[in-house]
Amino acid sequence: MAIASTGDPDSELVRLAREGDRSAFNALVTKYRNRVLGIAARMLSDRAEAEDLAQDVFVKAYRSLRDFHGNALFTTWLYRIAANSCLNHNQRLKRQRRFTEAAVDSEIAGDGALDPHGLLEKKQLKALLEGAIRSLSEERRIVLILRDIEGQTYEEIAECLGIELGTVRSRLHRARAEVQAIIRASAATPKPISVAS
Repeated sequence: MAIASTGDPDSELVRLAREGDRSAFNALVTKYRNRVLGIAARMLSDRAEAEDLAQDVFVKAYRSLRDFHGNALFTTWLYRIAANSCLNHNQRLKRQRRFTEAAVDSEIAGDGALDPHGLLEKKQLKALLEGAIRSLSEERRIVLILRDIEGQTYEEIAECLGIELGTVRSRLHRARAEVQAIIRASAATPKPISVAS
C-alpha cells in the first residue's frame, strides 16, 4: 500500500524505510531522536531510563513500520508510540517506586554577561518548572509536553493519544493551571534571608 504524501515531510524517507532501506530509517532516527528523548526525559524520572526507552521507541517503530500507512503524519505516529511507551513504563513502576526530582542537567546558554545570581535564578526557575511538570498526572503531563514543548496541534495530540479533541483541551487547560499555581505558590513562599557573619 502506498503511503499518502499529503503534507508529510517524511513520506519519502518512510517509503524507503518500509522498502528495507536502513539508511532512510537511520535518517528518521537522527531527525527525531532528541525530540523522542525529550518526551521520555520529561515523562520519566531517570535520564538513563529515558534514553533506554527512547531507543526502544525506535525499535518498536522500525518493527511496526509496515503498519504505518500514512493516515497521519509520521511524527504523530512516532509520538503515539513514545507516549504509550512512557505511560506503560510508568504504570509498571508506579508501585515499585515514586518519582524523584530529576537534576537539571541542561546548560544555561550564556556568554558570561549574566551575573551568577541571574544564572542561579534561571536554573532555579527551570528546576521549578520541571518539578511542576513532573507533579502533574500522567494524562495531563503528556498533553502538556506534546503541546507546549513539542508544538503538536490539538488535533495531532488527540490522534496521537486516541482521545477526543475536547479532552485534549480540557487536560491541557488543567495542566497549565496546575503548573501556574505551583509556580505562584513558590514565588509567594518567603525566601530565607542570609546574614553575613
